[in-house]
Amino acid sequence: MLDLDKIDLKKEIEKLKKLSGKERGVDIKYLAHYVNLKKGKEGFEKVKTELKRLNYQLPDIEKINNMEWIPVSLVTIFFLASIKLFNWQEEDIIEMGRNVWSYSSTLRRFFIKYFLSPKKTLEMGVRNWRRFYNFGEIELVRYDKKKKLAIARLKNFKKHPFTCIYFQGVFSKVIEMATGSKNVRAKETKCMFKGDPYHEWVFEWE
Repeated sequence: MLDLDKIDLKKEIEKLKKLSGKERGVDIKYLAHYVNLKKGKEGFEKVKTELKRLNYQLPDIEKINNMEWIPVSLVTIFFLASIKLFNWQEEDIIEMGRNVWSYSSTLRRFFIKYFLSPKKTLEMGVRNWRRFYNFGEIELVRYDKKKKLAIARLKNFKKHPFTCIYFQGVFSKVIEMATGSKNVRAKETKCMFKGDPYHEWVFEWE
């Protein structure tokens, strides 16, 4: 269980402001959509008000274009504030990651366009990482169709530890869509926040 009481949101915001790098606007738009979906407009306003109280002003998210480059700090601060305020746990964050595919027509079109075989689909997704982030490198370290096993590795990418949980959900859904399996198990076996040189997830399915 995540101990969110230990998180000092004001201090975290100050640290996250120093993050460099950019990602596409679709990320913050999805997070805002997810908060509205789960907590209603009142929930979104609660996040916005709390951030303002902590001297962080959100921009008008509705005016952000899906493919516009925006600061990674903006996305991560909104992400963390939402988790903290609503006491979301690991399973909630994983669900948030999995559901990004049901929201973004941009991502769905991209996925369908390159759907060839499970392995080819995953490899194509890896190659196009930089279409959505201008930092970090992801690679498919292993794909074993017979053993129903895949290993993904993400280098030079450090936002917040909770992002690792989020990506576990995102990547699990990718594996699910690529393989047709409804039972995908995922585990992060290496993490940069724990001193490892990269993040690594192992996925197994039936």
